[in-house]
This record gives sequence, C-alpha cells and structure tokens, in this order.
Amino acid sequence: MNTTSKLGTLLATAALATGSVSAYANCELDEPIQIANMSWASASAIAHIESIILVEGYGCKTELIPGDTVPTATTMLNKGRPHIAPEVWSSNITEILAEGEEKNAISVAGDIFSEGGVDAWWIPKYLSDEYPDIKTVADMAKYSHLFEDADNPDKGRFYNSLPGWANETMSTNLMRGYGLDKHYNLYSAGSSAALDASIASNYKRKKPVFFYYWAPSAIMGQYEMVRLEMNDFDAQRDACNYEEACENPTAGGYPKAKVITLVAGEVQTSAPLIYEFLGKVQFETATVNKLLAWGAENRAESEEVAEYFLKNYQDVWTTWVPADVADKVIASQAN
Repeated sequence: MNTTSKLGTLLATAALATGSVSAYANCELDEPIQIANMSWASASAIAHIESIILVEGYGCKTELIPGDTVPTATTMLNKGRPHIAPEVWSSNITEILAEGEEKNAISVAGDIFSEGGVDAWWIPKYLSDEYPDIKTVADMAKYSHLFEDADNPDKGRFYNSLPGWANETMSTNLMRGYGLDKHYNLYSAGSSAALDASIASNYKRKKPVFFYYWAPSAIMGQYEMVRLEMNDFDAQRDACNYEEACENPTAGGYPKAKVITLVAGEVQTSAPLIYEFLGKVQFETATVNKLLAWGAENRAESEEVAEYFLKNYQDVWTTWVPADVADKVIASQAN
C-alpha cells in the first residue's frame, strides 16, 4: 500500500470514529441508558419503542436489561439503575415508590396507560351472547357446569393469575369471598404462554372458558371478551385479599391499576429533555391491544413490534417528541 493510500485509510478511520462519537454527542447522559425490558409483551414492546426513539432521535446509547416489577424498582431505589422502567404497575411497589420519592432516588415520569391497567375476570363474548344473564362474578355460581374441570368434573375450572403474581393471591381470595370456591377449582396454567394457549384453544373451539386476565394485552386485542362485574374495590375492607393467609376474604374487587413510567433520579435531574419525553409517552388501551395482537399474530419479537408501531402509529408517538426528533426517528425507520 502506498503512502497516499495509507493516509486515505487513516483519514477514513478518523472520520468513522468522529462520526461514532458525534452520533451520541447530543445525548444528555454520557453513558448507556439502561431500560428495563420486562417479561410481558406490552412492557417489552414499550421498552424497545423508547430505546429506538432515544437512540435515533436523541442521539443516546441504550441498553435493554431483563427486569421485573419489584426487583427492578428495588435496584432503581438502591443503585439508580436501570435508568428507566417503562411499565410499572405501581400497586405492587407502594412502599418502594414512597421511599424512593422521599429520597429523590426515583420518580414517576407519567402514566403509561391513559386509562390505567385492568385486572379482571372474563368470559368470551360468544358465551355472554348465549347466556345474557351472566353479567357479574356472582352470577357465575349457577353456571359452573359450563366450565367443567377435566381433573375434577364436580366443579368448574377457573384459570387463575400467574404463579408468583400478587393477583394470584387476590384472585384466590376473591373466589372464596364470593363463595365461588364451592363451585370452581382454581387452575394454574403455569406461565403466561400456557395461559394464553388455553384461552385461545377454548376460544377457537367456541368452548366456555372463565379466567383472570389483564389489559392491555394481546389476548384482549385478538379475541372478543366480556369483563364480569365485581363489587367496587375498597382499600380498607379488601386489604385482607392481598394476604395469602387471609382468614376472611371479601367479595370485593380489583383496584384500578395505576401504571407508570418509573425513572431513576438522575434522569430527572440531569436529563430534562429525556424526562420530558418519557412523561409524554402514553398509550390508549385499545391501541396497545391492537399492537400486541399484531405481534402475536405475526410471531414478532418485541423489537419488530416497536418498529411496526413507529411506522404505523406516527400520529400517536410524534406527539411525544419535538418535530426534529420525530424527523430523525422517521428517517431511521425508512431505511
């Protein structure tokens, strides 16, 4: 290689290195921004959406790390990492949140779902159409024969929440509070994938199925379900329903779930533009249901769901960011 070629190579290498540095020069944080990539579909999709916007629009580096509600909130409180937890069901971290806000270690950037999260018991719409007098949880007592449990035909089967979730305990106690434990066995599918498969299998065969589920979620976007009415939640009256050893469970309900974007204190103090962006990130339940349904039907990974959202829901997410940031993200998605 001659001297001219060597010089050209050196200049090209220097230009690439400079470009790599300048690509992140505008980010308010000079380290990779850690984003909790939670184990359920909506949280993971939102984590990837925020990651792409931060990288392409704000010139930041990001790092997606595995997370779950309580462990993530705890490490944010104690270590300031990860920087962002995009979807946190706040009722599960009440004490951690109070301590974190008092110490300015963590803060709430905003509500990620405009209508809050929904915990409820459901039946398919085709079953509700066939039995229009089924409207409430209490109504289910006289219809247990429709939901025969193959393991114990004398009772119906109720698909409970997932093992280890706070709602598994609450659903168990609500069953007792409404007296439905006399009519139904509580069945654990074991995992979200298995629960989804059970619901989908019954739905596609137009079979009766009675189950706990949450929204937004792919299942609620894919299939028409009817939410069964419960008594209103009362924090004092229904407190025992949270406890595994509850002796006198009540016929109560689920609290309206406040689902938040949680950030480490450093983001609020050192990255006001990023904090402002995160505070504006908000979804309607129907939008997330449709988005996750697309992901499930196309067997898409979370990153693919995020890219689909950015390309097809520009009217939603461009309201979260300044015009120049939106333009950069749009340009990146056109490649």
